[in-house]
Amino acid sequence: MKSDKKSLANDIMSAIEAKLGEASEQTKKAKKAIEKTASKLAKKLDKLMHKDEKKDEKKSAKVAKKVEQKAVKDARKKVKNETKSAKNTKRTESKKAKAGTSAVENSVSPKPVALPRTESASPKTAAPTPKPAPKTATAAPVGRKAPASKASPQPSTSAKPTDEVAPVSGQ
Repeated sequence: MKSDKKSLANDIMSAIEAKLGEASEQTKKAKKAIEKTASKLAKKLDKLMHKDEKKDEKKSAKVAKKVEQKAVKDARKKVKNETKSAKNTKRTESKKAKAGTSAVENSVSPKPVALPRTESASPKTAAPTPKPAPKTATAAPVGRKAPASKASPQPSTSAKPTDEVAPVSGQ
């Protein structure tokens, strides 16, 4: 790891020195500054690369953990379903066995004969109650229109008012 940092720092230094060498001569102070910043930059780059690797490792570990948890969950579910199916088959077998024995008992015992019903047995059907008579038309509640009359209006040819009232249906 340290050798990686040093080699990276040397590569950075040589690239910077080459560019500066083209421009002018370097002093000792400039070389030291370049060396220092190159080592810092190498350290930061190494840290970033390792950080990315750690993230990838964490993601792969997380995915592996989820796969493992799912496998465990599926195994539990499988066991649970197997016990349920065994319980259900046992229940259906016992129902079939009970149904078989009760069918034998029913065929041996005589069935009761249905007697005709009398009117006193069912008071609910004694006499239908009469429906109440329909109410006459009243004033419509506020906010509603009055119901339309079903009787067809008669054309008036004369201007005389008539005393006749149209018959109300249902009476």
